[in-house]
Amino acid sequence: MPLIDLESMVSIRELLHDGKGGEIDIDPRAYWQRYALNTSLTLNYGYRIDGSKDDALLKEITDVETGVSHFRSTSNNWQDYVPLLRLWSAQNKDAVSFRERRDVYLDRLLRVLKEKIANGTDKPCITGNILKDPEAKLNEGMSHRTRI
Repeated sequence: MPLIDLESMVSIRELLHDGKGGEIDIDPRAYWQRYALNTSLTLNYGYRIDGSKDDALLKEITDVETGVSHFRSTSNNWQDYVPLLRLWSAQNKDAVSFRERRDVYLDRLLRVLKEKIANGTDKPCITGNILKDPEAKLNEGMSHRTRI
């Protein structure tokens, strides 16, 4: 609950500030994207984007994940769902680019988490619990990457 309270409060406060208390019409999508992303990052990596809705990491993750969802959509990528089509289609260069971009920020998030664990400053999160679990037998690729 504290995570939801924090992210809700930050989003609403910034919406009110940027909209000058309701005097200016603004598109709330960027605020809710940050809300959703921060909630997910905190739960999974113990990491929170403190910057505004215009933060570079927020924009990069949002852009990449939008691109990935486009390639994973049943209406946009038939070869994932109709195996026979794989015989005639080549690998999509954009998909490879999005995967490479995704790997950069996932590697960064994992590196920061490992540093915080080593320093004892990490916050409880799913990936941290897995990394700390002596029974977990994940390799680097399995711990955070999803192939496109």
